[in-house]
Amino acid sequence: MISRRHFLLSGILATLFSKKIMAIGGQLSDNEHKQINWLEFQALMTALAKESYLLDEKIMTDRGMKYLKQLDTDSSEFKDAVADAYETGNRYWLWQRMLKLKDINGGILNIDNEQMVQLHDHPGATGLLRILSGETEVWQFDEVKESNSVTDHNSAELVLVSHRILRAGDTAVLTPNKGNIHALRTVSKECRMLDFFIPPYERGQRSWYEPVKENWFNDNQINCRKISERNFSKT
Repeated sequence: MISRRHFLLSGILATLFSKKIMAIGGQLSDNEHKQINWLEFQALMTALAKESYLLDEKIMTDRGMKYLKQLDTDSSEFKDAVADAYETGNRYWLWQRMLKLKDINGGILNIDNEQMVQLHDHPGATGLLRILSGETEVWQFDEVKESNSVTDHNSAELVLVSHRILRAGDTAVLTPNKGNIHALRTVSKECRMLDFFIPPYERGQRSWYEPVKENWFNDNQINCRKISERNFSKT
């Protein structure tokens, strides 16, 4: 049975396609500061995800980030969606999944008590993030594919792409080829962030990166042990 929510979402999605909002290289006519509700956001992001393989990477990430910024997170509709989210987690974080489809996956990542999400990747995925509350320190790295200093296939040499503190309203992007390896550490009592992936990554293909040096946080280049998802024990 099709729920009313999915029926409405399908209707909005069809309307968006009919108006060619997702035309390749086209200009969006929406006001940059216009707020959109949760249902509109789902439809826009789903349409974007379906067309992402035809779009230039920058166009795709710019549009996705625009929708993420426009989403009205203070509305009762959004709060109801959060309350209905499917929750999973561990001692380090809580994940509230709000949207899971073939081409997109997303929800809210909650980290508190100065916990840290260790260095890891999302193979093949573009990630779009918006901080809802709190502050978090974020590191993004690329792997040096050819390195004379690393010969073991279980090791990886990483070079820093970005290191910054994100606060409420701030956004960040990772792509399959830029800044995909990342770590997050909460610097407030708690931090909540919207996190969407186009396309969803295969969790079983995710890798974790354990720095050889204990205090690596201010280094521009680090050596790590590369650990598969199934062999990583800290989750």
